Amino acid sequence: MWGKLKLKCNFIFKLCLAASIILFIILVFLTLAIDELNQNARLITYISLFMVLLTIPSVLDQFAKEFNPRKRVYKLSCKCPKCKHLIQMDMKEE
Repeated sequence: MWGKLKLKCNFIFKLCLAASIILFIILVFLTLAIDELNQNARLITYISLFMVLLTIPSVLDQFAKEFNPRKRVYKLSCKCPKCKHLIQMDMKEE
């Protein structure tokens, strides 16, 4: 039951996000095409600030990756050529 509700909410969220991005793109193109809107400094400032808000999560993610890099773990398994036992090793990046 909760899984279906989560899927529906996730779909609605993605749909709203896509619709808002499409409407924002239309607003940007209309602002660039119509001279009266292009002269409106308030609208241009709104568009610029909205673009900054959209890029903040990716900037924070990039900072987090720089200061706390993930160490990869590689798993290796092979058979010993002499005794045919399975050998498993874990290797980590430093």
